[in-house]
Amino acid sequence: MASLGHIAVGIAAARLYPEEERQRLPLGAMLFWAALSFLPDVDVIGFGFGVQYADEWGHRGATHSFAFAAILGTVVGLAAPRFQRPALRTGVMAMLVVASHALLDIFTNGGLGCALFWPFDATRYFAPWRPLPVSPIGLGYLSPYGMYVAATEIVLFAPVAWYGLQPPRRMPIGWRQRLVRSALWMVWSIALWLLMSNDPIRERVVTMLLRDSTQFASGFSEETLNSVKEGESRQQVHGRVGTPLRELMFFGERPNECVMVRIESQAVAEAQPIDPCGARGVRLGMPRESVLQALGPPLENCWMYSRSPNNGYYRLRAVCFEGDRVAAVIRRWVRD
Repeated sequence: MASLGHIAVGIAAARLYPEEERQRLPLGAMLFWAALSFLPDVDVIGFGFGVQYADEWGHRGATHSFAFAAILGTVVGLAAPRFQRPALRTGVMAMLVVASHALLDIFTNGGLGCALFWPFDATRYFAPWRPLPVSPIGLGYLSPYGMYVAATEIVLFAPVAWYGLQPPRRMPIGWRQRLVRSALWMVWSIALWLLMSNDPIRERVVTMLLRDSTQFASGFSEETLNSVKEGESRQQVHGRVGTPLRELMFFGERPNECVMVRIESQAVAEAQPIDPCGARGVRLGMPRESVLQALGPPLENCWMYSRSPNNGYYRLRAVCFEGDRVAAVIRRWVRD
């Protein structure tokens, strides 16, 4: 999920769909369109009723389809006249805003794809280019990587949010305002390059700025990691890249579930949240195989090939799997 990106879309939609001639920002409209942009994620309610991630009505399934967007747009359009809004324009805007959710999600680099063409095709689709880091599951959003995801989305969607926050009617801008705008665009471009580029020069700049503190797994190399492709098996990855330093296993998305278990040296080093994991029998030091017996197969797990020995910034290198197949190869700057 591109969480902050959905909010930015809602803010921009509020400006694209003005309610009336006004000078102030439409807070109510922004909240409405942002909520509508988030609505496809209502499918997470299904986890509480035993619906699995990959099911037809699981996360990123039916509610992330164009059909769902069309149905919801029709409902909003029919209801619009009750609120003195034009039916056709309101319905079309609602359909586009809801559809934007799935279109953003297919550009993320983790999780499952979106069932864009449900109910005619249940295939989960991803875009060929996936620059958006996927939001971590559950409490993982509060991790250093979660903060990286938030920072990336803030930078990436800043122009969209900025557009939405501009007053509908503005006076002509002078040369000073144009200069400030040009400087802001330059700062935005540099920030985007620092966050998302894999350019070697960028890597050296970030290494210097963040005082790189990276420890890699024995035998690890960037060349072998670069050779890993989506769809390859665990065995293929292990044969080329080697044994990871640690493994993260994700089992759910709700706070009352055992969401995440971290494995080091084939034993549990961390389990979150503590109480739900303990209730399922997961304890520190428990062997990895015992965790699988207690919780079943994870929704997703990641092999981590780097870490920071002193809790500083480091170059995260990881391979994430869904089932037995590679779902994403992660290269990010994070902090433990």
